Amino acid sequence: MRRASFRRSVGFVSVLGVALWLGYVTSAQTSGQRPAQTKTEEAAGPQFLSVVVLHVKPEMVLEWEEFQKKETIPTLQKAGVRQRDAWRTAVGEAYEVAFVTPMANLAARDDVSPIEKALGADGARAYGEKNRRFVASSRSFIIRTRPDLSYAPTMTEPPKLAVLSSLSIAPGRTTDYETYIKNDILPIQKKAQALGYLVSQTVFGGDGSEFVTLSLVNTFADLDKGPATTRVLGAEGAAKLTAKTAGIVTHIERIVTRYVPDLSFKVGTSTAVK
Repeated sequence: MRRASFRRSVGFVSVLGVALWLGYVTSAQTSGQRPAQTKTEEAAGPQFLSVVVLHVKPEMVLEWEEFQKKETIPTLQKAGVRQRDAWRTAVGEAYEVAFVTPMANLAARDDVSPIEKALGADGARAYGEKNRRFVASSRSFIIRTRPDLSYAPTMTEPPKLAVLSSLSIAPGRTTDYETYIKNDILPIQKKAQALGYLVSQTVFGGDGSEFVTLSLVNTFADLDKGPATTRVLGAEGAAKLTAKTAGIVTHIERIVTRYVPDLSFKVGTSTAVK
C-alpha cells in the first residue's frame, strides 16, 4: 500500500509539471511569440519546475481556499513569483491539490522561500502556523519537462482536464521507451489532432525511473471517444502497438486531474523561464 501511494504522488506531480509547461506555451502564443514545437521552443529544452503536493483536511477545504486567495497568492506575488498553477485530482485521491512554479535553475533553492522573502522570518513563521492548520500532509518535488517527447499544438487557453498515465520503465530501457514515443506515439497524436500530449520526468523527490504522459481534454465526454491510438489505429492496431512496450514498461497508473483557475495566477504576458 505504501508503495502504491508513493507512486501515485509522483505521477500526480509530473502531470502538473507538464501542465505548467503547457501554460507557459499558451502564454507565449497569446503574447505573439512563436508557438510550441518550433525551433525556438525546441532550443529552449527541458525546464525545471518546483511542485508542492498537498492533502487538505476535508473539513477545512473552503476555509483553506479563502486563505489561498486572500493571503497566499498576494504574498507570493509580493515576493516576485510570476506564475503558480493549481491542479486538483478529479478521479483519484480526494482532497489532493498540487501547486507548480517554474525554476530558473536548481540554485534557486539556495535562497529563502518566497513567503519569507515577502514577510520576513517572523512573518513567515506566523504564516506557516496558519497554513499548517489546513494541511493533512505535504510533499515537494523537482521535475523536468520533456518537450522533445511531447506534442503541444497551438492553444489559446489551458485545458480543463487531463488524463495522466504514470509509467515505470525497466532498468536500462529508457532509450527504448523514448524511441517508442518519438517514432510511434507522436505521429499518432498529430494525426489524431490531439489537444496535447505532454511528457515529464521526476528529478528529485520521487521515482527516478518514472515517465508521465499527459493527454489533454476539455470534457469527460471527450474520453468516450477513446485514446488517440484507438481512434487512429482501431482497437486491434492499438493493442499491437501497446504490445511493443512489453519488457519496457513495468507498471502503469492513470488518474484524471482538473485545472483550478481560482488558485492559479500569471503575472504579465509571458512566464518563460529565463
